Amino acid sequence: MKFDIYFEEAEKIGLEALELYYEKESSLSFSLFHEEIESYRVSDTYALTARGIYKGKFGYCSTEKKDRCTPKYVVEQIKENAGINETKEIAEIYKGSARYVKKNVYNGEYKKIPTEHKIALAKEMERSLRKADSRIREVEIEYSESESEIGLLNSYGLKLKNKSNSLVYYVCAHATDESGETKSGYKISFENDFDKFNPNEIVREVVDKTISQLGGKPCKSGKYKTILDKKVVASLLSFFLSSASAEAISKKSSMLVDKLNTKIASKKLTIEERPLTRNMFFRSFDDEGVATSNKKIVDKGILKTYLYDLKNARKFNVEPTGNGYKGGDGKAGISFVNIYLKPGKKSLNELFQVVQDGIYITSVEGLHAGMNAQSGNFSLQAKGYQIENGKKGRPITLITVAGNLFDMIQNIKEVGSDSELLSSGFTSSSMYIKSMAISGN
Repeated sequence: MKFDIYFEEAEKIGLEALELYYEKESSLSFSLFHEEIESYRVSDTYALTARGIYKGKFGYCSTEKKDRCTPKYVVEQIKENAGINETKEIAEIYKGSARYVKKNVYNGEYKKIPTEHKIALAKEMERSLRKADSRIREVEIEYSESESEIGLLNSYGLKLKNKSNSLVYYVCAHATDESGETKSGYKISFENDFDKFNPNEIVREVVDKTISQLGGKPCKSGKYKTILDKKVVASLLSFFLSSASAEAISKKSSMLVDKLNTKIASKKLTIEERPLTRNMFFRSFDDEGVATSNKKIVDKGILKTYLYDLKNARKFNVEPTGNGYKGGDGKAGISFVNIYLKPGKKSLNELFQVVQDGIYITSVEGLHAGMNAQSGNFSLQAKGYQIENGKKGRPITLITVAGNLFDMIQNIKEVGSDSELLSSGFTSSSMYIKSMAISGN
């Protein structure tokens, strides 16, 4: 795609600087119902977000068009928008970092595999799930593949591009026992190399997750030694990391204000952002054009850095950390990619042995309603299993887990070795918490 004409048009109408940020994605997806194609979709999307400076003010424009009239329309909209901009925002477009790390994480081999084969694999998994246990009554299977490209260009000659792809099988089973109780279990298998999918392993895990939940009852209310599943850990840590945003620090809405270089968690907790890891979430630059870097956010319980976009880096008079990412309105806010929780040395079963008697939480619900991101207080519906005599025991359901996120991370006893890259972009492990309040019977 040729973008030179945008800059030519910008110069004609007197824009002082122009920045273009584009995203394009192509995808294919299908779902099965009783081994028949229920839905099938192919799509291509394109979006351009532009901002420019006119008479010292920012103007913005977003569009999904890319015809010959688009460049002129975009720059004129920016000029008009800047003319009515009454904010005191410093209008500055980032010229670029000294160095950007380049890695090829795109794997186009999946295109050589016929769609019929991908459908056949889904049907094979459905048949295997139904045969695995007579209590499995329904199966849902969805497949999606996509490749995306993002790019950033500006008037100072900066030209950045990042291309990646992802392949996902979502497999869910619904089981009903003799009493009529129904439970569901699922797995999201996430790769960028089709050959890495292991259908037998996917089926085994889904069957175990589904059947093992049948017969669940609440546990007695009390405080328990608790192991959190890796997915639960990732969800909770995402809220913690939002407190490390310099925007939250600036507004005094974070519990981490004035906590830099102090101990805020157990020494067992080390959290890194690794945007330069060679995987599907690799990013060499953020959405403002700042080069990213691997960094420790928490190191053995000590808070090592806040996360900065350009605006907040100027406010705090520090270097940006490459954490400026665009939201739905096209304007940058603070976020993160490729979060890595440093694993420990004990497997999940070994953690059960350490705990002996406690609760294993595999799922929480209501995070957005039940978590106060500022105070860290939470009360969440949950389910999981009793830990009995050092082993995963009977299923428990209809329970509530409550506490404070910042207290919880101080009470981490162990982090498991079962590290896994999740579809959320977190590489997470299970976690043993010294004590958590569980409400049941």
